[in-house]
Amino acid sequence: MQPGVMLIVSLATLYILAMVIFWHCLWGQHPQEPVVTEGPFALQEGQTILGVAETTQGLDFSIGDYVRDEHYYD
Repeated sequence: MQPGVMLIVSLATLYILAMVIFWHCLWGQHPQEPVVTEGPFALQEGQTILGVAETTQGLDFSIGDYVRDEHYYD
């Protein structure tokens, strides 16, 4: 056999073997249940989201009553 054909066949064999091992490992895992929040998220009147930070448990919101522009147009 030619070296180019041997190379392609060996790489294809390694790829197929890696995919079989990968799928075999995935079939054994059970999906994790999603984290459920306690209730719907609602802001009180006058509150503003000041910042958002991503943590390992989820999103962390900084909430306050700071108003950036108090000039209201009538």
